[in-house]
Amino acid sequence: MSLIPLFPLNMALFPGVTLPLRIFEQRYLRLVTESLKSDTGFGVVLIRSGKEVGPSEVWPLGLYVRVVDWSQGEEGLLHIDVAGESRFRVLETHREEDGLLMAEVEWLPDEESHPVPESCDGLLAVLNELKQHAATLALKFAPVESAEVLSWQLAQLLPLEDSARVELLASHDPLERLASIAANLDQWAKE
Repeated sequence: MSLIPLFPLNMALFPGVTLPLRIFEQRYLRLVTESLKSDTGFGVVLIRSGKEVGPSEVWPLGLYVRVVDWSQGEEGLLHIDVAGESRFRVLETHREEDGLLMAEVEWLPDEESHPVPESCDGLLAVLNELKQHAATLALKFAPVESAEVLSWQLAQLLPLEDSARVELLASHDPLERLASIAANLDQWAKE
């Protein structure tokens, strides 16, 4: 178990995806400063209720991220890019005086690497189509060289309910995750 600071967002983040963030709240400026000084990361969690600014309740699964790039914006905001690394389960949370949410977490196991099955050619085509429309999100993706990468990128880009995103994040098997995505793709497209 580990104690880590959390950064709640209105979107889930999955392993291998890089996300740009604009930091302006004091608690998060402290979080990023401490992360950079100590060369550590922090947890990104999906908001279950509440808003990004102010207190919120979060889903019990998240992703540990590291700052991979940063700059100071002209408007005084801190711009950072975070890369998703390890998944975790939130066991307990508490708020610090400045409102920063801290969590005792349990790390989820790393996945075994699998090649992309030939049966996933259709999912690769869907991902390529989604990436064309996702350019405005400013997300950065690694090349798809494994079943894990394919499943995480699809989970990131598909228009899913939050509960479905959390369920995919909890999954330990990329082949099962791809099968679930393929089985539910038509239903999710209609929602």
